[in-house]
Amino acid sequence: MHHKPLDKAGIIVAVLCALHCLLVPVVLPTLALMGLSFLGYELFERIILGLSLFIGGIAVVMGMRHHQSWFPLLFLILGGVLYFNKDTLGHGMEPLMIVAGAALIVVAHILNLYLCRIRHHKPCEDVEELLNEDGALDEPTR
Repeated sequence: MHHKPLDKAGIIVAVLCALHCLLVPVVLPTLALMGLSFLGYELFERIILGLSLFIGGIAVVMGMRHHQSWFPLLFLILGGVLYFNKDTLGHGMEPLMIVAGAALIVVAHILNLYLCRIRHHKPCEDVEELLNEDGALDEPTR
């Protein structure tokens, strides 16, 4: 299994989560009229964020097998911490915390893909074929 589709899905979910957090306060009265008020619940928000971090965690750990860098995981964790604590600096700073958290999660995925490509000068999918049963890289002899 390759992590590239998971990285792409993680980027999409993080962006959708940020849009949800930023737009719900504006459209909440309309959502109630349409019977979609559950979209404004904090539990729904936490589930989306948890899904984003779960997908991101799997993708980043799979990528770490190839590039052996902790930076994507660091960005993912920092983004998740900012997101989960978006209201600690007050209501005025909440949109900035949301955007910063989402941006860090997206950066984690992009960095994960980039590091794998530059480490082996090929996409991670091609590197996956070179892994042996132990997860160690069998470099082809030249």
